[in-house]
Amino acid sequence: MDAPAGTVELVDAALAPYAHPDLRWLVRRHVLAVLRDFPSLSPSVDTYTSDDGASAVLLNARGLLAVSRALPPLLLTLWLPREYPYAPPVVYAFPAAPPASLVPDHPFVDHRTGRVRRELPCLRGWRVPGSSLTGLVRSLVAALRMCHPLTSSLGFVDDVTTRATATAPPEKKDATPLDELVARLGRDTAAFRGRVDKDIQAMASVQASLRARGDAMARAVRELEEERMRLERAVTASLGHRGQLISWLQQASHCHAADAGAVLEPRTVAGDVARWLESRASELAVDDAMDALGHALEDGALGFNEYMKRVKILAREQFFHRHAASTSLSKRIVPGDLSPIACKKQGAETEPSLGVVVVVVR
Repeated sequence: MDAPAGTVELVDAALAPYAHPDLRWLVRRHVLAVLRDFPSLSPSVDTYTSDDGASAVLLNARGLLAVSRALPPLLLTLWLPREYPYAPPVVYAFPAAPPASLVPDHPFVDHRTGRVRRELPCLRGWRVPGSSLTGLVRSLVAALRMCHPLTSSLGFVDDVTTRATATAPPEKKDATPLDELVARLGRDTAAFRGRVDKDIQAMASVQASLRARGDAMARAVRELEEERMRLERAVTASLGHRGQLISWLQQASHCHAADAGAVLEPRTVAGDVARWLESRASELAVDDAMDALGHALEDGALGFNEYMKRVKILAREQFFHRHAASTSLSKRIVPGDLSPIACKKQGAETEPSLGVVVVVVR
């Protein structure tokens, strides 16, 4: 039966921009043959968007595909890419009724996009001129009859498939042993893929935990390394101090002091110690008097004019006492001077005169 003239004109117009103009007759034959063998399909021209986002106006055949009398039909779409027939068609299968949905991990149909996988024998072995759209649809029907891709909220896929196999009248079998083997392998692969996905998720969680532990151990190792370096620097500094202490002890061992108390006694050079002590005591007493005048001024017991008058007098007296203290002694030695020079002076024939150092704590 010849195709309608409108269909032929639509196909010819849609094939105008295709990549192989010398093979348009072959593409036209494929399209008209699949429309003839599967009357439920109808041609159309629509915009196809690929996975990478590229869009193109392509010829397609769309309609309901009955897999079996006991199984629900599918909404099938065959897209012909611009490189057809050297590139295989892009096939999509969707549920025809809203309650139904695609089975997850189906061996031939992706449940997320509805695209028929390349694992289908006819798509995997697509070649020119042996492959055609009619052979592709027949191979798809044979594969989906053995493993239907639809399910519903009532959970009816496996039960319907079993009942169809048991009660449906015998049909002409188009499936080859290779298709049946591929279907079984696809089911096994889907089940194995589900287990593998669960194992991957479990291993991913374990990997994240191990990575966190590894980071914590790395931080601990860095902190221990920094602590080791600080301890090494401290040990090096301690060894340097030890050397200095040993050197000082060796030098101090040459001192001929009678006892340790004699070495630690304070010493001063010759001078008027008594005058220095008296002047220093008077200077500190003037400081105490000024503090007392300040407290009296704060309490209101002394007027400001009287305060200024007495402060001037005390400041003049303090100046003279400080000058007398600075001129009474030419030099003082700090108590406990155990330097080697002091030890040599101590062992000399002339001993320095010992003075008295008085510390007044206010």
